Amino acid sequence: MRTIVRLGLGLICATNAIALQAQAAALTISDLTGWWSADPVHAGESSRVVLQISEKDGKPVAALSLPAIGVHAVPLGTVTLDGNRIDTQPLSFPLTWNAERQTLSGVLPREAVPVYDIPVEFHRSEPVAKPEPTQWKVKAPTVKWSVQVGGPAWAGLERDAQSGLLYVGNEQGLLSAVDASGSIRWKFPTDKPIRGQPAVIGESVYVTSDSGFLYRLDKRTGVEQWRARIDAGSPARIPPDQEKSRWDRYGSSVVADAQHLYVASRDKNLYALDPVNGREIWRVAAGDMMTATPAVYRDLVVFAAFDGKVQAVSARDGKLRWTYDAKLAVAGDLVVSGDRVLLGSRTYELIALDASNGKEQWRRYYWFSWIESPPVVREGVVYTGSSDAVNVYAIDAANGSLRWKAPVPGWSWSRPAVNDRFVVAGAVGVGASPGFRNGGLVALDRGTGAVRWLYQEAPSKDVIDAKKNWGFGASPLIVDDVVYAVDLNGRLYAFELGS
Repeated sequence: MRTIVRLGLGLICATNAIALQAQAAALTISDLTGWWSADPVHAGESSRVVLQISEKDGKPVAALSLPAIGVHAVPLGTVTLDGNRIDTQPLSFPLTWNAERQTLSGVLPREAVPVYDIPVEFHRSEPVAKPEPTQWKVKAPTVKWSVQVGGPAWAGLERDAQSGLLYVGNEQGLLSAVDASGSIRWKFPTDKPIRGQPAVIGESVYVTSDSGFLYRLDKRTGVEQWRARIDAGSPARIPPDQEKSRWDRYGSSVVADAQHLYVASRDKNLYALDPVNGREIWRVAAGDMMTATPAVYRDLVVFAAFDGKVQAVSARDGKLRWTYDAKLAVAGDLVVSGDRVLLGSRTYELIALDASNGKEQWRRYYWFSWIESPPVVREGVVYTGSSDAVNVYAIDAANGSLRWKAPVPGWSWSRPAVNDRFVVAGAVGVGASPGFRNGGLVALDRGTGAVRWLYQEAPSKDVIDAKKNWGFGASPLIVDDVVYAVDLNGRLYAFELGS
């Protein structure tokens, strides 16, 4: 009896296996058409991914949606079938059909998630509609005054605490000093775009320019004291809407210790200069161009390049002390907080290193988003903007855990401004984009991330049609109860912070 049962079970299993093999062998594209969704997990967090397989012009095609960043139905190309495996071209996304589980599984493509091989398993799902743009029904801040500074501004704002002067550089290469009432006190031309934040050090303001020079100016009058060559011939910036762009929107500012000034360059060098006359003391070559402002920690200077290498060298002579590989470009400024160096990478990670030896302490993954925004640390919390994640994040500085994240209208590439009560972040918008990206300036509650106010001006049709950026790409400032911010129309604003 047991033998008969075993034979019967064996026949059933064999029959099922044959049926599954036959089903796999007979798989057609039409069997896979429709909607599929998955929730891949990486670093303890997941994010929805949606796949649609359909027919267009008589050919099977696939499209990918990433709801977390507002991207809907990005074409992957034509679908091909080989046994139980499908692929897409020109954007390859190979997946394997599992007849028993009724799933498609594979690894997320590098174009969506760089560096890491993140497994994904799709299950049948209901159709996913294209998301509607967020309606930001929040109050606008009061504008105290505004002034035109002559052109779009990407470089962050700087302020001299003694005089109250604000310094803003623009795309026309003009540095303007503006007083607390909105009057322009002086201007200094560099003739090329200013992408690095001006820096007040002592009685001078320093500014870098795509002219290839660092300028030292009297902070009250704008009179030039000296200029130093800090670029031996880097390639021109390629606009983001053109092929081969490296999205190098910003430039290094200047930091200093008691002996030297330090500035990183797109010509792949870190320069140490004499603050008295701008004379070069030493330089250290990196493996790629640099746009991140370096950081000083004790007797070290820490800097990072677009090849992902983070290095610390002796402030005295530039000799190497340690190296860390962040894998992909570190485009935003480095920040030292206590004994940590904080930096954002295009691996989608915020990374904390031991400043003394470069050992990694923690990393935080931002799904589908570069981290270009320089960190700001206040009372044990790290605040950053993001890129395609269109969020501002509050991260525990001790361990990298998430405190909160808050949606913002567009790309928050610049450094947020933080005080006891608020986090104020600029957002950049663009015309045609796979996801909705609107420009604006948003104030968030520092404890919860709740939106307190939002300032937006609708772009012109010409700006939208030309796919130009609009909004606030430069880092804002909070001074007492006033927010200062400059937009991509070249207008500097003073807003009431509010309560």
